[in-house]
Amino acid sequence: MPNAVCNITEEHIETFNRDGLVCLRGVIAPEWMETLRTGVERDLARPGENVEVYTSPGDPGYFFNDFDLWTHIPEMKDFAFNGPCAEISARLMASVHVNLFFDHLFVKEPGTEGKTHWHQDQPYFAVDGTKLCSNWIPLDPVSSDNGFEFVPGSHKWGRWFAPFDSMKDGSRYAGEDFERCPDIENNRDDYEIRTFDMQPGDVLFFHALVVHQGQSNPRTAQRRRAVAHRWLGDDTRYAVRNPPSEFPKIPAGVLPGQAFRDVPEFPLIWSSAGAQGAHA
Repeated sequence: MPNAVCNITEEHIETFNRDGLVCLRGVIAPEWMETLRTGVERDLARPGENVEVYTSPGDPGYFFNDFDLWTHIPEMKDFAFNGPCAEISARLMASVHVNLFFDHLFVKEPGTEGKTHWHQDQPYFAVDGTKLCSNWIPLDPVSSDNGFEFVPGSHKWGRWFAPFDSMKDGSRYAGEDFERCPDIENNRDDYEIRTFDMQPGDVLFFHALVVHQGQSNPRTAQRRRAVAHRWLGDDTRYAVRNPPSEFPKIPAGVLPGQAFRDVPEFPLIWSSAGAQGAHA
């Protein structure tokens, strides 16, 4: 299928480095979008072993998450291994190699109230290094009331904020490694907050330390399905946290400080020295 990596400009790269995020328009081809939609519906019908549902019986809407779809959904493996996102992430991060950490499905059916409150991604990951980013691909139109909000430039604050489980019981990280996230929501005027109107085919790329939150889906007639991928660049290494990090979901035979590019459980997807797809 056609990929649109050639449309990535120096301005996109500069924006990603400065702000920790960039929205790329129309880079996911319609054929790939159909592949993703097929894979999403397949997973909703038969989720993987790591599925999480955050709404309770009687709650409005339905908030569904699943992880590592590429391991059991052929369409998701095809896109992760052969779609454009690995190479785009390599270009944005200036990384020679990119490995797949995991892919992640978010589904908020119409009327879902749950937010994913302000946080960074990397404190949830057993990963040290600076070249770590995500892409987020909406399968349905999104806007400021049901998409993502970001604090641009926050990946350069030099601060790591403690994980918390806002969608389950609100429990917080028990260790002393990280500080608490500022109360951005009640002090919104103190921060630049950026959001995006997006259409299917658009994709967000953002650094693992940029602060962001996921909005609820208050619309009564619009689904919000989105697929994310987490990409590991050249300097990423396995980090032991206490208590252990939430991800990887399935502990692998990885040594502390080991480079992820050497670990088969996290497949090499793109390298400047070889063609994408040679791993498949």
